[in-house]
Amino acid sequence: MKKLNFPTVLGFVAILLWSTSIAFLRSVQEKNGALDTAFFNLLLGSVFLFILLLLIYGRELFSKIKAIPFAYFYKVGFFMVTYMAFFYSAVGDASSREAVIVVGIINYLWPGLTFLFSVPILGNRTRYGLLASGIIVAFIGTGIALIEGNRLSAGQLISSLKGDMLPFLFALMGAVSWGIYSNMTRKYSVKEDIAALPVLFFISAVFILVLQLLKGEIPHLYLTGPDYLEFAYLVIFPTAIAYLSWDLAMKKGNKNLISTLSYGIPLLSTLISCYYLQVVIGIGFGAAVLLVIIGAILCRYSILHY
Repeated sequence: MKKLNFPTVLGFVAILLWSTSIAFLRSVQEKNGALDTAFFNLLLGSVFLFILLLLIYGRELFSKIKAIPFAYFYKVGFFMVTYMAFFYSAVGDASSREAVIVVGIINYLWPGLTFLFSVPILGNRTRYGLLASGIIVAFIGTGIALIEGNRLSAGQLISSLKGDMLPFLFALMGAVSWGIYSNMTRKYSVKEDIAALPVLFFISAVFILVLQLLKGEIPHLYLTGPDYLEFAYLVIFPTAIAYLSWDLAMKKGNKNLISTLSYGIPLLSTLISCYYLQVVIGIGFGAAVLLVIIGAILCRYSILHY
């Protein structure tokens, strides 16, 4: 077993920072709008990440970016861009803070979906019964979250969601996109793919900008005073530092330990979001989160070699 080295610690840092992302993102979006927040967060996040990498690698960073095949950006980058668009839209368009908690739980279907998509994308061998069980358990968890979040019986849920289904659908599509992205980064792995991160963030920001322009909107920051501190935290920590820390941890840290601890992100994210957004949740949400985590673990152990 590898020692608890610095890159492994960075993995813990990434898990903690990502667990705060939904809470801070929703809070900023409520003041500044969903797409405005998404655009400036991704744009400034890409700039900050580029500066960090420049400090680490110096001028060599430009050579690293140049060495990345163009195919990497559209075969792999496409799924990061779609994830960003779906994720920011899901959190921003949720009708209430309670709905944001549900969006977060659906978003964290991605670990289980990552293992599911590894079968067709990477050709991984699997125990299909265990894989199917994991997916079913995880989706039962999201179903419970939807029922609990809307305070409805299962029979009333479908009719109630007709006017508010889009954020939940966006969250699911985001989870699918990230699950595919996680496997595509393995399939089309390049040695210096860390240098691609600020480029992919920038492309994501441009995509959000195009969506805004198509809607006849011009990006603006409507924040005042202390709100900028909240926005700065979102840009610097969950957006830039977390992704950089995770990448370094996966390359040089104890991957097994970090991956195991990452299963706790849905629970930690839900607790932080409820505290920061001042949402009181029932026991059903706790059961939903645990089922999503158990589903992901079952999916993980269904894959024979990952």
